[in-house]
Amino acid sequence: MGMFDKLTANSGLTAEEKQARKIAKAARKERIVLEQVIKFDVGKKLVGAWGMFGDKMYQLDDRTVIFDLDDPIYFKLISVDFDGPRYHEEIQETSKSDTKSKGRKKGHGLSGAVIGTILMPGVGTVAGAIAGGHSGKNKGKSNTTTTATTTTNQVEDDSHTVVTLQQVETSDNVEIVLVTKTKDYQELRAFKLEPTPESEQTESHGPVAGEVTGVVDTETDPVLEIKKYKALLDDGILSQEEFEAKKKQILGL
Repeated sequence: MGMFDKLTANSGLTAEEKQARKIAKAARKERIVLEQVIKFDVGKKLVGAWGMFGDKMYQLDDRTVIFDLDDPIYFKLISVDFDGPRYHEEIQETSKSDTKSKGRKKGHGLSGAVIGTILMPGVGTVAGAIAGGHSGKNKGKSNTTTTATTTTNQVEDDSHTVVTLQQVETSDNVEIVLVTKTKDYQELRAFKLEPTPESEQTESHGPVAGEVTGVVDTETDPVLEIKKYKALLDDGILSQEEFEAKKKQILGL
């Protein structure tokens, strides 16, 4: 069923049916424990994903996984396998300019001379001319130095993650391929996988107290320890005194 077919089918529902679907959808939302925005490469139709505003993967409180809240197909999550990150190098060049000015001051001796003449005729003319020689604007050249810096960055490209699912209703296995980066894969790892007999055995914390396992630790069983040293005595490896001493040690005597 495509998006158009889905909309057409929904338009033919009665008011009561639409209300029932609305209530069922709200109930599914309440059961969501994890959700993630995903990008399909392969398998979108296989899992019934028809997101109008982007695709999402949801995990409910019973570990089942769905991809649509209106008409979901329920799956068990079997495995999530990342192809690994892919990178390309990106070269970035930056430049910095530094300008330095270098020059001399252009003087206006006439102004000083005139002032000197007014204040002290004769003598003031010389002093004013000298003073005027030190006033005025700078005139010179500016040197600009440009420094270029090259930086190489590792930029991650899109990779793929293969997600293996098992449809609850038919028990058929389905594989979808998602476009992912490392961050996307790490978020997918938060989804809980369907327990397998091997994983359940791994998660076990050992036998229950009083449970008979059928395995005997010969290093902690005193009877077997004594029998082991008795065999050494019979073979002549240990003397009778050594055997008796070891037996008393094992029995704590």
